[in-house]
Amino acid sequence: MSAAIVELGRHEHDLIGDIIADGFADDPVNLWAYQGTSGMRPVFTLLARHLYLPRGYGHKTPDGSAGALWLPPDSSFDLPLWPSVQVAGNLLKHGGMKSVGNILKLDAFMKSRKPKARYHYLFAISVRADRQGQGLGGALMREGLKRADADRLPAYLESSKASNVPFYRAHGFEVIDEVVPAKGCPPMWRMWRDARL
Repeated sequence: MSAAIVELGRHEHDLIGDIIADGFADDPVNLWAYQGTSGMRPVFTLLARHLYLPRGYGHKTPDGSAGALWLPPDSSFDLPLWPSVQVAGNLLKHGGMKSVGNILKLDAFMKSRKPKARYHYLFAISVRADRQGQGLGGALMREGLKRADADRLPAYLESSKASNVPFYRAHGFEVIDEVVPAKGCPPMWRMWRDARL
């Protein structure tokens, strides 16, 4: 299937937040971090609004069934103060102090493991549950990787679900290592795709 892919607008944080929350509803690491699904949509929306759309880029299918968020090289991963407070408030509301602690541990660990080289970072690629398996994720990935390839730079991601690793491998990513970011957290796979020169 060849899916049409378009750029996300800077104002489409609500849409991409909803798409990611829908597609990640069965994701082991996110379920552990958020202590359920109710906190995912508001937090992913805040991250899109204040970090990934202003500093990076994203894509979607025109019908809003799937989307992805990327950061280009040399981007900061840190949220401004007020959005950070909003994220913490949503975590407390939906997942309690356990969720706040889990997110802080996960974030600190993964930031400490970010590669030192310059790369394009895939934060999330997500397809709504009722549209998975139709080639939308592959179409999104190919579109996103065009930027890395145009820059002749590698790409990096962190897979939070074992069953997604073969999908990423099919697009040129290889596992750097398998990590457990915190006690009780399910494993994650750091993955790297070399630059296409």
